[in-house]
Amino acid sequence: MGYSDIIAREADGLPPEKQAEVLDFIVFLKARQAASGGASIPRTREEIEAFFRSFSVDVSGYKFDRGDANAR
Repeated sequence: MGYSDIIAREADGLPPEKQAEVLDFIVFLKARQAASGGASIPRTREEIEAFFRSFSVDVSGYKFDRGDANAR
């Protein structure tokens, strides 16, 4: 039994509005995959650093404040 069979079986037990949400999510995943050219998620340190460099955002003045983050 493949994933598509399992997904279909699980979705079959949901109410129609939740089945529509599952379908929307599948469409979202396909669109995201197409937009990224099927690229995989960066996993190594080098891949992650290259991913963030692609945004060209200057974060040199950024300082992480754990207390401020936890207050949010």
